[in-house]
Amino acid sequence: MEFYASCPAAFEQTLARELRALGIRRPRPLKGRVSFEGSVRDAYRVCLWSHLASRVLLVLGRFACATPNDLYQGTYDLPWHEIIRPGASIAVSAHGTNPELRNSRFSMQKAKDGIVDRMVDETGARPAVDTHAPDARIVLTIRGDRASMSLDLSGEPLFKRLSRTALARAPQGVDILRPDYAALVLAETGFPELCQSARDAGTEPPVLVDLACADGGVLLEAAAWLVDRAPGAARTRWGFQGWAGHDRAIWRELLAEAREREQAASQRPGRIVATDPDERAVEASKRVVAAGRIACAVDIIDPKADALRRALGRNVPAGVIVADTSVMAPDVIPSALRLATDVAALAPCASMPIAWLSRPHGGLRIPGRAPSSTSTLLLGSDELQLVCFASASAEAAGTPYPGAGAGEPHSGKGSGGNRTANQRPSRTARATVDVGDGKPIPLLVPESEQFARRLIKVARQRRKWARREGITCYRVYDADLPDYSAAIDLYEGTPVEADRGQRDRGLAGGGNRLGEEHGHGGCNKLDAAQGHAAEPATERWIVVAEYAAPKTVDPELARDRMLDILAIAPRVLGVPPEHVHAKTRQRSRGGSQYGKQGASVRHGGNPQADATSPQGDVLIREGGLSFTVNFNDYLDTGIFLDHRITRGLVREHARQARTFLNLFAYTGTATCYAADAGVEETVTVDLSNTYLDWAERNMALNGFTGSAHHFVRDDVLAWVEQQVRGRNRWDLIFCDPPTFSNSSRMGERTWDVQRDHVELLKGVVGLLEQGGVAIFSCNLRSFKPDVEALRTAGIGLEDITERTIPEDFQRNKRIHHCYLVRRL
Repeated sequence: MEFYASCPAAFEQTLARELRALGIRRPRPLKGRVSFEGSVRDAYRVCLWSHLASRVLLVLGRFACATPNDLYQGTYDLPWHEIIRPGASIAVSAHGTNPELRNSRFSMQKAKDGIVDRMVDETGARPAVDTHAPDARIVLTIRGDRASMSLDLSGEPLFKRLSRTALARAPQGVDILRPDYAALVLAETGFPELCQSARDAGTEPPVLVDLACADGGVLLEAAAWLVDRAPGAARTRWGFQGWAGHDRAIWRELLAEAREREQAASQRPGRIVATDPDERAVEASKRVVAAGRIACAVDIIDPKADALRRALGRNVPAGVIVADTSVMAPDVIPSALRLATDVAALAPCASMPIAWLSRPHGGLRIPGRAPSSTSTLLLGSDELQLVCFASASAEAAGTPYPGAGAGEPHSGKGSGGNRTANQRPSRTARATVDVGDGKPIPLLVPESEQFARRLIKVARQRRKWARREGITCYRVYDADLPDYSAAIDLYEGTPVEADRGQRDRGLAGGGNRLGEEHGHGGCNKLDAAQGHAAEPATERWIVVAEYAAPKTVDPELARDRMLDILAIAPRVLGVPPEHVHAKTRQRSRGGSQYGKQGASVRHGGNPQADATSPQGDVLIREGGLSFTVNFNDYLDTGIFLDHRITRGLVREHARQARTFLNLFAYTGTATCYAADAGVEETVTVDLSNTYLDWAERNMALNGFTGSAHHFVRDDVLAWVEQQVRGRNRWDLIFCDPPTFSNSSRMGERTWDVQRDHVELLKGVVGLLEQGGVAIFSCNLRSFKPDVEALRTAGIGLEDITERTIPEDFQRNKRIHHCYLVRRL
């Protein structure tokens, strides 16, 4: 039988090595997968024991597939009545295109028709289709004029194995590193081989030293290896349960073997020593570890080399060093780097291999030791870097460390070892700059003085413009100097707790809305003359977003420039250091994928309860309305500043509308603008519970509550399709979809705005009342609407992008595209 294990890019060689350790013969690494041949037992073993695979699939057949008819016939010809268990529900996903099959949703539908028709012809029964939780998932892959059909034996991705208890105990805003990425960090040090060697020899298990434990993700995965726990042992629902060929006896036998192995290994569980320069990360790890069923000893210590030396003691077994700095605040990273350098010089640690996970340009350098490998990883849309160092003894002998796979090419991009760290420039300050307060700022890069002068100039200009326009949140700097490629946004507001306390003291029985009266809605204006307390004093925050440096730029130089930006910007803009937030692209973690499927509809309720915001939120004002933003817990803050004019356009059109629909609503700011204009009814739709709750809080904060305002949690595309078949229609629709999405909550479908915008806008126009208008926006810089296809579908598109780009975004006029959409 032919199988393949899918995996993220750059995992292939390491996954192949893992499969060989599981007894799989001749695994063959390919792009994004490792193929292998074997028995049902082999496939089950990979499902149960693989730490690195995303899914395990059984190849059902291949066929010529140049046209839709080829696809239907090739699918129909497979013996589905012998593949799918009787009574099992199914779902089909499609990947890949060719000139005749350009839409994956169409291909998926065509393949599903072939499966259903064959089963009806053979059995007389039509299988149920369940896109959210099917018993059997069928995967169609199209490459050129060939197609293959596979059955997903995993069901849910194998990396969805974090316990719900651990996820529930994690502090708010903490997303645990996806387990397969945590496993890769460990595998690249040879940690699994060290654990197995110790068990085989009956010796002390290896020790794990984690210098940046972040959110505890690597700790949880390491603990599973130390106690020989099968990653899939706790799972009760599998894709192979919908397969007619499922062998229950073999599966029960493998589960019993896994329980015996874990029980035996638990007699000698090993130990973990962990720390982190960020106190919040330490607290998060403690809570996650406490809830994660970790049987081995975990010592969480101060982030100091001396503390580590004392914790390890004298007789240290074999071990490895790891760190995850990819979500670490930039101002903390230098402390982590210094700690790693100090620890690597300790006698007990000099022989240990090291794996360091970071953002791009945030990799580790150790004097006298060159990296043995450097890999570029993608987690969602976010780029990470994994730098590995062989043990000092292995490096001196010229042999690879255990995780490198002797004789195998490394799968990661980049290279290591051309220069040793002690050949790099020193990280001590090399210059200073005075920004006008008489306190020189030390600089790592002398040229950063040019950035300081530029920021002083543009900040003065932006401040005058913002004051004139009555704007309190705006972009100050947008990569004005190519070498200092970052965006700096300034926010003025008040911490939510301070604002709430002020209202509790002075506004009891007063108006139900904060901010200036603007438009309709009968909202009260708050001022001292009405007997209300004065508003709390505003504070300032800045968000610094780093753009990825070109490959030609030295990563160390790019990092030092970023650190200089973080030192200079708060001094120039008058912001306290604790109000500075760096927003390099952060990863989507495994824990964020655990949520219930299906739609929920909620109606406005208690405005005080609805307005409760998470601790750490900040209240800002825009256009006479109030919104909460969050700088700590999410990639974006809760409001897109480049859409300031677009939101005003929503308000303008809403004055002539009775009903308003907000699709891909995010935090509902556009809904607030429409409600403020006086629409009678709003519907806000988003797939994320987090953002939908945020939208409801924003509405309640501005006094818009009650049964006229609906909040719908659903896959927007599926919801639109459903509504088109119904009777609901809207006068004004705002639609701002993401560029791309492959969220598991969308079932088997993916979203690509360039590929799928025509189908989306067909549905949007189908929901408009006669004479209604939609405002469509997207942030894909290269977006080009298919005007001909839209015109053929009876859709008119008016490009209004130019007039929706605010003054503070004029340097980046492709920050978004915006259109008015009407029925022709």
